[in-house]
Amino acid sequence: MRAGELIGAAIAAVCAFTSAPGVSATDPAIEWQEPCAFEAAKDVAPDRVKCGVLTVPLDWSGSGTAAARLPVAVIRTLSDTPQPDPVVFLSGGPGGAPTTSAHSFSLFAAHAFGKDRDIILFTQRGAQSTEPELRCDPLRDIRLSIVADDMTMAERDAKISSAARACLASLAAKGIPLHAFSAKQNAHDMRALRQALGVRQWNLLGVSYGTYMALEAVRLDPEGVRTLILDSVVSPESDLFMSEASGNFERGISRIVEACAASESCSGHFPNLSASLDAIVAALAKAPPTVMLTGKDGKADVRVVVNDHDFLSLIHWMLYSPQALPLVPMLIDATASGDLGPLTTLMNSVYPAPAAVGDSAAGAFFAIVCADQYRPSRGRDLGKGRFGHFAIISFMQDVCADPVRGYGRMQSSEPVRVQTPTLILSGRFDPMTPDVYAEEIAGTLPNSQLVRFGNWGHSVLSGYRECQTDLAAAFLSKPESHLLSSSCDAEKLSPEFRVQLSDRT
Repeated sequence: MRAGELIGAAIAAVCAFTSAPGVSATDPAIEWQEPCAFEAAKDVAPDRVKCGVLTVPLDWSGSGTAAARLPVAVIRTLSDTPQPDPVVFLSGGPGGAPTTSAHSFSLFAAHAFGKDRDIILFTQRGAQSTEPELRCDPLRDIRLSIVADDMTMAERDAKISSAARACLASLAAKGIPLHAFSAKQNAHDMRALRQALGVRQWNLLGVSYGTYMALEAVRLDPEGVRTLILDSVVSPESDLFMSEASGNFERGISRIVEACAASESCSGHFPNLSASLDAIVAALAKAPPTVMLTGKDGKADVRVVVNDHDFLSLIHWMLYSPQALPLVPMLIDATASGDLGPLTTLMNSVYPAPAAVGDSAAGAFFAIVCADQYRPSRGRDLGKGRFGHFAIISFMQDVCADPVRGYGRMQSSEPVRVQTPTLILSGRFDPMTPDVYAEEIAGTLPNSQLVRFGNWGHSVLSGYRECQTDLAAAFLSKPESHLLSSSCDAEKLSPEFRVQLSDRT
């Protein structure tokens, strides 16, 4: 089992080319569909959802007349007295496509944020169902082969980076201007959407890489943004996909070990967790076991070899899951003791085998990350930490360094400095967007409040627990209140570590 679901989310993603000549930067427009034609919206009452396609210039820098077509959905509030400022959900990735997600529609149709506000789902340029759609099927196929094979990190990275470079080259050969896929270009799309909807102000809810988009949007269009909610922040100055990736993961897992040691129950069951972690990583590097994962959707079972970085990749993804995070100490201890039952169960749970990764956005992911994040001067920072060179996306440096693409020439973004009321949420165990990024952003936004959750990893709002949801909903209602009260003391929360698997896994 290779780099797992983040690599699936990172390399699994989708791409084709169509354009609409004659669209200029002066005439973005929405073509509404009645009834909504989005398959993902079928479980939402038809009178509550409005769907359409936003047509914008493919390149906002002014070169060319080709167009991009971006799916948009408005989930109407049930309130008889709706507020005039809707909430816009900006998913991560980059390359997220919430308008293709039935979960997103059903979630936001019942979400507290929609109590008296419409909620807008916006799909980023290049993602699934957009035009041009940056589709790269060979990456999906390679990812599935990587799941089953036993490879070194170097072999894995070489295979992925080679395929990613070929993907970008094939897209460029079709005439797609890859420089037109970035957070800044997405920000122009969002301003065009706001204007096309006739909305004076709206609220931007960004999660993970969606926070980067939100920051660029408020930089471009500060008068159009009433509030920002930034969950698991990617700061413009960060390098989370490359030089900082290894250290960010190490920080997250080290904090889990520390939290277990501070818990009477966890430390009682797993008194030598830190030593067990080092021991099992070393053992898996030398003699990786084979486990059988259950096939999904009628597919055959998958036999995989689990080596050291497969195991670390599993832990990485568990820190994304509110259900799996409390099981990390138990997994480490059981595997170190020779019990592969929890390992197999969790890999089946966290990594569906084979994973359904064909509908995410690999081309958009690579194009946007390379445009927004790659700076050759930053170099590499791998091989210096507790787990050597491990980083779940350590292949990104080689992808973006391709001299043919010319990435890395753009100057680094300046910090965003606006007066917009901002709520920043961060999870203590986040292995990808740590709280140091949140602190950086809070330091440049004078009208912001940072709330750390002591029991959470990545994507704080994804758990839809009362604490964080109520906190964010209260902020939406009264953003001027900077000493927010809530039903919990977020920073003092701690994980409820579990000592065995249960039906909640």
